[in-house]
Amino acid sequence: MSIVLGPGAHGTAARALPAAGHPVMYLQPVVDLATGQTVAAEALARFPEAPELPVGSVFARAHAVGGGVALEARCVRAALDLLADVPPGVDVAINISPDALEHPLMQEALRGSLAGVILEITEQPAADLGRLSEALTRLRMRGARIAVDDVTTGHAGLMRLAELRPDIIKIDRGAVRAVGAGTEHVAVVEALVSLGRRLDCLVLAEGVECLDDLAVLADLDVDLVQGWAIASPAPQLEPIPEAVRAACLEVRREMLHLAPKLPRSAAEIDIHHVTAELARTAHRFQLDRAIVAASYTLGMTMIGVSLLGEDGTLREVIATGADIDPTPYRLADYPATAAALRDGVMLEVYVDQVNADPYERTLLDRLGMTSLLLVPLTVEGVPKGAVELFRDSPRRWSARDVRDARILALHLAHALDRLTGG
Repeated sequence: MSIVLGPGAHGTAARALPAAGHPVMYLQPVVDLATGQTVAAEALARFPEAPELPVGSVFARAHAVGGGVALEARCVRAALDLLADVPPGVDVAINISPDALEHPLMQEALRGSLAGVILEITEQPAADLGRLSEALTRLRMRGARIAVDDVTTGHAGLMRLAELRPDIIKIDRGAVRAVGAGTEHVAVVEALVSLGRRLDCLVLAEGVECLDDLAVLADLDVDLVQGWAIASPAPQLEPIPEAVRAACLEVRREMLHLAPKLPRSAAEIDIHHVTAELARTAHRFQLDRAIVAASYTLGMTMIGVSLLGEDGTLREVIATGADIDPTPYRLADYPATAAALRDGVMLEVYVDQVNADPYERTLLDRLGMTSLLLVPLTVEGVPKGAVELFRDSPRRWSARDVRDARILALHLAHALDRLTGG
């Protein structure tokens, strides 16, 4: 979409850009790393009349001569016009420099509903961080989500995150490239992901240039990815290549497999006291106490443990946060659970996941839960039952959740085997 700059203040930007010409907005997909689905598209300005000019330098020049906000506002309005062209469920992310937000031109550009819009605050420092935070709060009330671009672990960057409390934090392409090379930047990404979890926001890695990096990013608990390996910016939002979607799904399958194929991290030591208690379990009350401790340690709303009988039914024997369900459940009626036990693969279910096993979704609805992670209990490769971890929040199960659940199931299976005599 071409943008024609008008008179007045908008004309200031036009006079600042005689060599660049009029900008055109391109869209670059943002993909959910766990599913390979497009969840957003970043609107990026391009100057086709002067492709040799770096886009950043064009905006810098416009700001230098007083036309920067006008140029930004016109790009924002054009990006908002693209909302009608993207599929349902796909948000449009729009870049805005922090001090442009309260300018009258930007206020006019941002008029109306902002549902389905991600306002991406660029890396320039804000003159007043408090005022910026208040402005973002007002925009959130109109439906916008907030992203912070090019996040760093420096003091100023961390203070900015704590003040703005964004919905999405973006890790810059330099850190992503370094992670792919296996450098010490892995620790930087780990720190930002940890902070993101504390702030209850998603983490987006931009600048992904190789699909091989997806496994490392998934193991670091990155939620969203963007970059040339995923899809390049284009005038229209194009479908994600099947190879990209398949790569995302394969990474997720490997993560959910009982035999870990991805590197482990120091996060596993967080449940050492639970596994130690399971290792010395000699009585049923000790087992119950260990599962209660696991529920608290792992941040679960509820944990249920069921054993597989010779008649092909699962019977719950342990439950935290609820009474034990005495009903025997025929495994044949729960094909997804049966497949998980047969194949030694974890099963994740969300109450709003339309393609999930309807029986498992019904169970979640009945319990008032929104997500389930089922882990087979096996001893020497033989399925003995399942441990089900429940949450009443829809947050996706993270790599750390999966690792901890795998460790819990391994120790729990052996403790149950000892107590039941095999």
